[in-house]
Amino acid sequence: MAAGECQTSNVNDTSDDKDDAPPPPLDEADIELLKNYGSGTYSRGIKKAEKELQTHQDTVKKLIGIKESDTGLSQPSQWDLAADKQVRFSFFNIFTLISNSVF
Repeated sequence: MAAGECQTSNVNDTSDDKDDAPPPPLDEADIELLKNYGSGTYSRGIKKAEKELQTHQDTVKKLIGIKESDTGLSQPSQWDLAADKQVRFSFFNIFTLISNSVF
């Protein structure tokens, strides 16, 4: 053998000369097998429980009147404007003290 020559041989060399027939159509059992192929033992029970939890969560939200907002703000009934004003003024006072001492 010469240097760099492939030392393996393809014993079971398959050729593409054959006309490949189309695969047979899938029956119901094959389709069911493919649907359940990647699922675990408890996946159906977990999906069912998740769906039940979601429906119960939706009914509770409807009953208590919670609306989700895109802004991330809480409901106006839960706002504490007086505390927010106090925090804002305390930060303002601290900022003015720091800026006066630095300059």
